[in-house]
This record gives sequence, C-alpha cells and structure tokens, in this order.
Amino acid sequence: MNPIATERLRLRRWRDADREPFAAMSADPAVMEFFPAPLSPEEANAFIDRIEAHWDAHGFGNYAL
Repeated sequence: MNPIATERLRLRRWRDADREPFAAMSADPAVMEFFPAPLSPEEANAFIDRIEAHWDAHGFGNYAL
C-alpha cells in the first residue's frame, strides 16, 4: 500500500517505530477521555497487531496518520 499524502496529512501503514509513541498516547487519560479506559502497552501493541492483520487479510485497514 502506497502512502496517501495531502498538503497537511500523510496516511500510511503502521511501522514498528509507531508502537512506543502510540502506547504512550493510548496510556494518557486525557487522550483516552472518551474511550472506555486507557490502554496498557500490551493492549496498544495488540491493537496495532490486529490492524496490521486486517491489512494483510483484506488489503485495507486503519492508517497511521
């Protein structure tokens, strides 16, 4: 999948380098205010794993932004 780019945004598949920042963001109560609960690092990694598995199986999925 090729990245999609606009003047302000770049959408692409997830990378291993995204895992640590995503886990930190997902653990922040302010960021997760409207979600059921903040995510642990393991839950954040499992979420990315599910996204990537969906991409592999179906050819589309959630983008990293």
